[in-house]
Amino acid sequence: MKVVLVWNGPDDAAERHPLARRQVPLLARLATQGVSAAVVLLGDGGGLRSDLEDAGIPVEVLPTPLAPRPAAVAHLPAAVLRLRSLVRQHDPDVLEGDEPLPAIAAGLAARRRRHVVVYRRHHQAGRARLMVASRLAARLADRTIVSCEAMRRRAADDDRTSLERIDIASSGTVDLEPPTPADIAAAREALGIPTVAQVIGVVSRLRWEKGLDILIDALDLVAGVGEVHAVVIGAGPEEARLRQLAARSRVAVHFLGHRHDVARWLAVADVIAMPSRRESFGRVTLEAMAAGRPLVASRVGGLAEAVVDQETGLLVPPENAQALAAALGTILTDRTIARRMGEMARRRFEAHYTLDHMATAWRDAWERAAANGAVR
Repeated sequence: MKVVLVWNGPDDAAERHPLARRQVPLLARLATQGVSAAVVLLGDGGGLRSDLEDAGIPVEVLPTPLAPRPAAVAHLPAAVLRLRSLVRQHDPDVLEGDEPLPAIAAGLAARRRRHVVVYRRHHQAGRARLMVASRLAARLADRTIVSCEAMRRRAADDDRTSLERIDIASSGTVDLEPPTPADIAAAREALGIPTVAQVIGVVSRLRWEKGLDILIDALDLVAGVGEVHAVVIGAGPEEARLRQLAARSRVAVHFLGHRHDVARWLAVADVIAMPSRRESFGRVTLEAMAAGRPLVASRVGGLAEAVVDQETGLLVPPENAQALAAALGTILTDRTIARRMGEMARRRFEAHYTLDHMATAWRDAWERAAANGAVR
């Protein structure tokens, strides 16, 4: 099977790192399953091209980024013309656009040909212009692919698409290299976290929809379980406001910005918090599972499918600091529960969410799309 993937290239090294860490080895695994994939990057300020070339994956870079911004629409005609030429050159069985504008470009580029077009949708909601673009992408595509059943239902409603045209290809992640006990101890010491203190970990973009303000509100309610610290990995537009909120908290909150050593900080944490207001599936969810950490998450979107309540973690209502605090307190005060949930999380990762599982799920979804043919 031949597949051409149309991605927005990373703007910088911070965006490049997770793609190089997961998507590049994913394509290498797909090659072992008989999938010949080529990548078209729409812009590449972060330099992902070199990672793909080093892995032997064919890649083309077009100087027409189609990020979800109004100005990007002006780049669409040029992107379509260049992409049309590449489609003729590669003649793929499946042409896939990742997120709305790349998928629109793919759909228009294949408009006069019979290539099967797939729209891979990640977002759960967004601004009106994103939702309009998503609807157009779904209309131009033969199939939409999402990561879980909750996203499938959401995509059908948002994009006014029948469920029969939406497929699920479950996500996955690389198995993280566990840090040594000495490395973990050094990380805690660097932040002044005593050995007796417990740590709530967060790995997230600092945006409103991630609900970190709710977590900070909840911290004072868990302060009574002993010494607790929160470690926040990530950056984003909400950082200044979150720092202001955290300055008034009884719990020390450490903001570490964007980091490449996520495995170390997952290992430092006793529990991972994902208090999202909305979430599609959450790569961090899978990384926490791979690290054998229990997770306290909002019962929204794909989180409710990834986290097995009372087994691999605890699910709480969104926007509810009291419920979030109670769940965190349960895990922080009962190490037997925490250990059991962490072990079960790791087993669930191994059974469902490794990169090999992800490669198989993607290949199967493309094969189903190709078997159904172009229907536009």
